[in-house]
Amino acid sequence: MVAGNDAGFDDDDDDDDDAEAGRADAPDDDGESCPLCGYFNAPAAGDTCNHLRAWVWDDVVEGSPVYDEFAAAWSDFSELASNAEDVAEFADNALGLAESLSLPDALVAYGHWENAPLDVFVELSGAAVGEGWTVSGPLGGSGYCVYLESDERADAATDGYRALLAAIDPGR
Repeated sequence: MVAGNDAGFDDDDDDDDDAEAGRADAPDDDGESCPLCGYFNAPAAGDTCNHLRAWVWDDVVEGSPVYDEFAAAWSDFSELASNAEDVAEFADNALGLAESLSLPDALVAYGHWENAPLDVFVELSGAAVGEGWTVSGPLGGSGYCVYLESDERADAATDGYRALLAAIDPGR
């Protein structure tokens, strides 16, 4: 799956052709280079490579469909965990379910609701995090991007959380 959504992500599959040239004319303060292909990404301008899955600007996450689906599944799981009467018992039961469903223990190990979905996404999907950039002035701020070579691990984590949710609360 290629990064892209209505928030300005580029669904163009020929970005790799442009990666060689990058955007040599781009100012240093409006984006960053992808650590996977070297393309200079300017997400606010909608100019991104096909590895970009999320970008953060002043602590606001703009995600692609891959990240958004993961964040929704993660949020549902963490909400269920945080509402459990006995958190330790919930964690033990979730770990047992993960093992019985042949899911990675990491899904439950990162099942602490105080973690941000993007942090869990980066860890479970093996995402690369960009170096970030800062823009000064009245409209300034700071941001960084999150990149994936492949969506396989992110999709597996999303599916894992959905499977855990279905096993724990079949009515969901």
